[in-house]
Amino acid sequence: MPYPFHLLRWRDGALPWRQAVCAALGVAVPAALALYLHEPAGLLFGAVGGLYASLLDFGGSLRHRLLTQAVGLALVVASAALGHWLGPQHGLLFLVLAVLSFGIGWLDGSGIAVETILRFAALMLLVYAFVPVLPAQGLPFFALGIGVGLLAVWLDSLLFPRALPRRHPGLRNAGRLIAAGHNAGWLHASGFSLAVTGGLALALWLDYQRPAWVAAVTLFVIRPDGPDSLRRLFQTVFGTLAGVALAWLIGRYLQQPALLLGCVVVLAFLRPIALAKNLWAQACTLTALILLLFDLTLGHAASLLLLHERLLDTLLGSAVALLCMLLFNRQARRHLFARLRAPSTPSA
Repeated sequence: MPYPFHLLRWRDGALPWRQAVCAALGVAVPAALALYLHEPAGLLFGAVGGLYASLLDFGGSLRHRLLTQAVGLALVVASAALGHWLGPQHGLLFLVLAVLSFGIGWLDGSGIAVETILRFAALMLLVYAFVPVLPAQGLPFFALGIGVGLLAVWLDSLLFPRALPRRHPGLRNAGRLIAAGHNAGWLHASGFSLAVTGGLALALWLDYQRPAWVAAVTLFVIRPDGPDSLRRLFQTVFGTLAGVALAWLIGRYLQQPALLLGCVVVLAFLRPIALAKNLWAQACTLTALILLLFDLTLGHAASLLLLHERLLDTLLGSAVALLCMLLFNRQARRHLFARLRAPSTPSA
């Protein structure tokens, strides 16, 4: 398979069925209730709240899983409140984002939980900075979604006492690494901060409707490992394009709200399984899920505009991420140029 399409192969290994069921329950209950009560904002916020528990479920014992999600929730809510207070025009927004993204880049390598929690905190800072008015009717459903997601995790651990395989060494061990001075270095942190803030600035200068989506691409693809960052970039772009196409097909032929909600629940179920198979598959399911939620919330005509915006945001964010990787990461430069010179011999 020619470079870089060998990166789309499925991985072998056990599939996280239990986490998939928890994710589906967390999304289904609040979203179905909001649909029944005719609360579009509640549907979106409730599904996102339910999705939260599965996005930060890294396995382990019940205590381990709930502790990770509780710490993440505290940081995410605080970042969302700070972003909403700052707003898009506040001069401190770029300063706070630059410092936060530099800190995220500096702490890269301390564990997948810490890296993911901090990236979600930065994403919420950006998203809520550009939300003019928080829909009050959606917040109770957001809390309900989080509660149902955590309840699903608790029931899973009650029904299946055997702990899930842990995908990270724990927040305490990550704290020890950080306290011992483990970091990714100032060069990676500087490049990461420049990519995030530069992507946001470029999106604002180009008058993009959702500049936070541009910065989100840079947040989740750049890592200290150059080849890994390039892999994540290609898989994210490919998966996002596939997710946009999937959302368009579903929205084109399934107009009934109940059927669309069923597709959202199925995608929530498939997301953890997709991540276990390949990152592009997770990007596909997550993109389609979010776009279908907007379809349910805003209507099909408005969601078609979002499809186009999502494509442009992803391409711009990817271009900014690639440029910063090549400027600040020697590994990424060497790997990319070596692969381009020898495209017929892909590596795993």
